[in-house]
Amino acid sequence: TQPERRVIEVSGSAEQWVTPDTFTFKISVIERLDKKEKITIEQQESLLKAELTRIGIDPARSLTVYDLSTNYFPQKRVREVLGRKDYRLKLTDITKISPLVELIDRLNVGRLSLESTEHSQITRLREETKIEAIKAAKRKAEYLLGAIGERPGKTLFVREVDEESPRLRLDGVNSNSNFSMSNITRSAPAADDDSDLSFSQIRLRYVIDAKFEIE
Repeated sequence: TQPERRVIEVSGSAEQWVTPDTFTFKISVIERLDKKEKITIEQQESLLKAELTRIGIDPARSLTVYDLSTNYFPQKRVREVLGRKDYRLKLTDITKISPLVELIDRLNVGRLSLESTEHSQITRLREETKIEAIKAAKRKAEYLLGAIGERPGKTLFVREVDEESPRLRLDGVNSNSNFSMSNITRSAPAADDDSDLSFSQIRLRYVIDAKFEIE
């Protein structure tokens, strides 16, 4: 009979927190009445694009209609109906967020909400974290066996453990900020002050199981 193979099976884990560098906002432009005069979607859209350009955001590249269901269809026959149109705005410069909040508040065009945050290099960062997890498994096998005068040999298997998907936390502003995940309040931070913006980081955590032969 073959002698039983001596093995050690261990788990290694690694974790890192990633600061997002891409922010997606939803801007809702809503028609309104001002002294019985209707301020139309078209008027506000034109003003919004001009003001975005003024603060250094290119609307041609960053601003799109949110989806087909939010396209605005003018109500030609019913003057009392107030329309609404939603836009998606993607920013890759965190210093533009405070001016954006102030702009939306000043123009009174509707509502601004943070839809998601992400990192442009998230795939590479996931790979790096998994590599650190398998290295941690190998180190664990080495120090555990080293304590009894043994050492790990050939790798017999490696398996990534299925865990709950890493959560992208969007509750990300500190308690002193007026910035909210769901919307922006009327008392927005000053345009030249980014100190109150403190977004939650993205947590990456992976676990690797590995089995090694004991030499």
